[in-house]
Amino acid sequence: MTLGINKFIAKGMSTAKPNADSYTLVVEIANNQMELLKSGGFNLCVAKKVNGAYTVVWSGKSEYLHKNTFGWEENYQVFGSNEFKVGALVQAQTNEVDIAYGQTCILDSAGVVQPPSGPIDKSGKFYVQNNFGKICLGVNQKLNGTFLPIFVSPTIIAGKATFEPIVQVKVWLQTHVESGTMIFDVTEPGIEVTYSGGTSKTVAYEGKEGLGQWVQK
Repeated sequence: MTLGINKFIAKGMSTAKPNADSYTLVVEIANNQMELLKSGGFNLCVAKKVNGAYTVVWSGKSEYLHKNTFGWEENYQVFGSNEFKVGALVQAQTNEVDIAYGQTCILDSAGVVQPPSGPIDKSGKFYVQNNFGKICLGVNQKLNGTFLPIFVSPTIIAGKATFEPIVQVKVWLQTHVESGTMIFDVTEPGIEVTYSGGTSKTVAYEGKEGLGQWVQK
């Protein structure tokens, strides 16, 4: 009975509060590119930069249309995962806990991520203290209302880990990937979008049929 109560506390009673800023990304795919992209099995991919790298496909959509809108706030969760493997889907092996900038979660020796502690600030960073052992650490962020993985550490992290997501995304088209696929950065041509000086951005894939290029509008 006590074990069930502890799980409820660790999973559901986070003190983290969402950060206020909201962001929008609109991705337009020109109509003359659609048939070739769809027949070739290309998915519309978006990744979020964390700790200076892209390691997970945040969104990999096959059912995209001419105009595709992605919206998010700076709301995060942290978790533990047994491995980082390029091409595999992220699997959270621990509970997932809400966290805000400035806070620290402890992954205890039993493998449970405890609720965050410490004051919320505007540092743009949060932390996980790994007291469990050999495990990778990951981060989720809400996209269009659903928490999805944006980062898994490519290596095992011992001790205290710092996570610094920035409001910068990569948009590209690729086959054989979907939401939650682990990647080793992004090698496909695409476009990086930085949210300096605004919270809404639009990019487009357009040009001659079969020769599309990314542009920011």
